[in-house]
Amino acid sequence: MDLNYINYFNEFEREYEVLKNASDDVLTVSLEIIHYIEKKLKEIYKWLKKYVFLSVQEEIYFFKELKPRMVSKLLFYKELLKLEASSPPSKKKKRKHYEELLTAIHQYVITNKEFYEYYRSRTSFRDEDLFVRHCYKDIIKYDCCLINFDSKLSTSHDFNVATIIANDMFTSYLENKLDELNGKCKFNITQIDYKFNWTGTKVDLTEMVYGFQAAGSINNGNFDLKEFAIFLGTMFNVEIDSNLYGNYSDIKSRKVSKTRFINTMSDKLIEKMDNEDSKKKLQ
Repeated sequence: MDLNYINYFNEFEREYEVLKNASDDVLTVSLEIIHYIEKKLKEIYKWLKKYVFLSVQEEIYFFKELKPRMVSKLLFYKELLKLEASSPPSKKKKRKHYEELLTAIHQYVITNKEFYEYYRSRTSFRDEDLFVRHCYKDIIKYDCCLINFDSKLSTSHDFNVATIIANDMFTSYLENKLDELNGKCKFNITQIDYKFNWTGTKVDLTEMVYGFQAAGSINNGNFDLKEFAIFLGTMFNVEIDSNLYGNYSDIKSRKVSKTRFINTMSDKLIEKMDNEDSKKKLQ
């Protein structure tokens, strides 16, 4: 493995894109990618046993950003292979199976909501504990899944990050499969130069999408969430439909103020009206 591991990972991404688009057969592509990534991970593990990171921040970047990207693709394609190789024959059974898998992903989010919130917030105050390798003297105090892991090759939570990314990929895939079963047309977002750009977060806009449906403000709430997300994304030059369900899961798992953006918007509007009224009184 090249000591310049940044180039190594960049080259991996290029090769991955080639393999991903090499065939329309999902099973063939999945097998090829799985074998390719497993080979690459063996090279990385061999390199990790000898390489000494120059700083704690370098090690955190490797285990929080780089390694999970590769491992997440392995996890995703293993799930995809399992799904497509044993897919139920009827549409009804397929739909039920896809919905059960989405429910399982959501349950995983709920079970691990503390780490999900930490990772999604992109904060770093716990990074040194979570993404730096440690020689655990009493490993039972930590997660039981760490018992069989090699502390030279992994940190306590880089696999958790990979799982989050893989779940996002799998959620998007399952939602698209459900759309196909339901006869939904997949929109292509046109490159129209709209004047309005969404400057909030994608999760904020997701909150609005679900809020419009819950309030029944558009079509009395009778509309497809993904189609509406694509529509809003087109209007505001932002793409939110690919991880709509994942974003909604994050919103539902919040400990405080589930409708954070809607509440903030309400507070800001009330503040604006109060300020305007105060100015009128002073005139």
